[in-house]
Amino acid sequence: MPISVRALTCSILLFFSALANAKPVEIRVVTAAWLGYADTRGEGYYFEILKRAFPAPEWELKITVVPFARSIQLLTHERADVVLGVYQGDLRRGSYSQYAVELDQVDIALTPAMARDWKGLESLALRKVQAYLAYGFDRIIPHTMYYEESSSLVDMLERLNEGRIDAVLDYRPGLEAATRRLGKPVNYVIMDNVLSAEVYFGFADTRFGASLKVHFDEAHKQMINDGIQDQLFRQTQQALGLED
Repeated sequence: MPISVRALTCSILLFFSALANAKPVEIRVVTAAWLGYADTRGEGYYFEILKRAFPAPEWELKITVVPFARSIQLLTHERADVVLGVYQGDLRRGSYSQYAVELDQVDIALTPAMARDWKGLESLALRKVQAYLAYGFDRIIPHTMYYEESSSLVDMLERLNEGRIDAVLDYRPGLEAATRRLGKPVNYVIMDNVLSAEVYFGFADTRFGASLKVHFDEAHKQMINDGIQDQLFRQTQQALGLED
């Protein structure tokens, strides 16, 4: 028996009504604040990648910006589904995206004498080096250092300026902003790109986290193949004044 136009129309209306009433799948996203990459407004390079993999209205990103160490803790205890901006080895529990979302370029503030004699990362051997909490640069630098981590970049630069430590590993935009907050003449210099490491997104060690990883990896691979990731990264670098 053929379907009447009226019945077909009713079916279509019911279909779109169901779509309209369907709730988006909520994803709990945690991240540290990374200038140009992730901010409290849900903007930045990392979010551009994530939103393309999990677009609205099917998905809803519930974003929480916390200190880096806290973001790892929330994922470990299954209070978040996705964490942004992690190195291999950062996660105590969970899994990493199949492909890196960027190649991280770490900068350094160091004494003028160290800058003059700089020979690469080997120059940090047996030096007093500091960085933000949970950054874990000592895991990826193949030289023994007197390495410590702190929650205040300004305090670290203060110690460097007073000669109590030899170097601070961070990123130029943050180092320059903290330098301005010192409000005094500085006795150190900033060097770019002294350390490189691949950065990933992390997924919770849950059934939902595993399903998100499968979905993300597939969408992310397509972004890489289509050149979208490179395009977004260049735009971010240009906005930060790090690339012409």
